Amino acid sequence: MKRWVVLSLLALSALAVGCEEQSQPQGGKDPGGTTAQAAPIKDEDLPTEAEFDDEAEKQINATNYKTELDSLEKEISTE
Repeated sequence: MKRWVVLSLLALSALAVGCEEQSQPQGGKDPGGTTAQAAPIKDEDLPTEAEFDDEAEKQINATNYKTELDSLEKEISTE
C-alpha cells in the first residue's frame, strides 16, 4: 500500500512539473510586442488529487512500476 502512495505522489509531482513547464510562455511576449497575460483559471478547471490518483492507478501497474519509478526519479534528478 505504501508503495502505491509513493508512486502516486511521484506521478503527481511529475505531472505538476510537466504542466508548469508547458504553461510558461516562451519569451514572455506575444507577436504584437506586448506582454502576454494568462487567462484566469476557474477552480472547477483544476484537477483534484483523486483524479491524479485514478490516472496513476491506470498508468502504473505491478508489471511496470519499477520502470515508472526509475523514469520519475530520473526526471526529478535532472531538474
